[in-house]
Amino acid sequence: MKKLTKLALFLIFSCFVFLPLLVIVLLAVGKGWNYPQLLPQKINFGSYFKLLFTNHELLASLTASISLALGTIVLTISIAYPTAIALAYYQFRGKKLLNILVYLPLIIPGIALLTNVDFMMIKLGLDGSFLGVISIHMLFCLSYAIKLLVDNLALLHNRYEVVSRNLGASSWQTFFQVTLPLSKNGLQGAVMMTYIVSMTQYLATLLVGDGKYLTLSVRMFPFTQAGKYKIAAVYGVTFMLVTLIPLYLIDTWMTHRERRVIRA
Repeated sequence: MKKLTKLALFLIFSCFVFLPLLVIVLLAVGKGWNYPQLLPQKINFGSYFKLLFTNHELLASLTASISLALGTIVLTISIAYPTAIALAYYQFRGKKLLNILVYLPLIIPGIALLTNVDFMMIKLGLDGSFLGVISIHMLFCLSYAIKLLVDNLALLHNRYEVVSRNLGASSWQTFFQVTLPLSKNGLQGAVMMTYIVSMTQYLATLLVGDGKYLTLSVRMFPFTQAGKYKIAAVYGVTFMLVTLIPLYLIDTWMTHRERRVIRA
């Protein structure tokens, strides 16, 4: 009975996840796929790679997406990490209020938040700038990053840091040699989540970026709405690759390091 239940759940999961992904891949590499054919007449992976490396708009979108995601990671972690340490290690007045404020970007409707923030960016002269775009991306990533870091830091609290300081280590030595290594799992999760959320931002990039940062997600949706499904699928496959491959490499690297430390 349990095996049948697991098989049923796997089939349901496959129908809702793997089949749509398979359709996108076949649209990107297939030729002559017309109704009522179940599969494309011809599969040509070369056409996808040719379009990937010769389409200047696609390469520009790829560069814009990755640069914005990396900038968002730096800005988000630089704010989330000290905030998470304060929430996990210290007791201070207003801590409960800060815990609530952290989740406001997720509670407030996105369109209302974007409209007001875009108006502020115009007043500050940051509309259409790189800093302005990664700042708005950071608002949507910060809650996830802080939550992941707080949960990880709270597991051990600050007793190792206290021991380090009592043994004569400086605050910087304690941070780099004790706090940072102990929080690497939470930091890994925060970086991954920030990267994913930043890569998927569409409306925020379009509004605050003032049309100057045409990322993969920004270019992909108009092609879908216009019925140009093949080129939209090419953008979609590229989007999945640049999202999943870095996450897989980071996870593999972290897992390999943990195994090496355990064996040592």
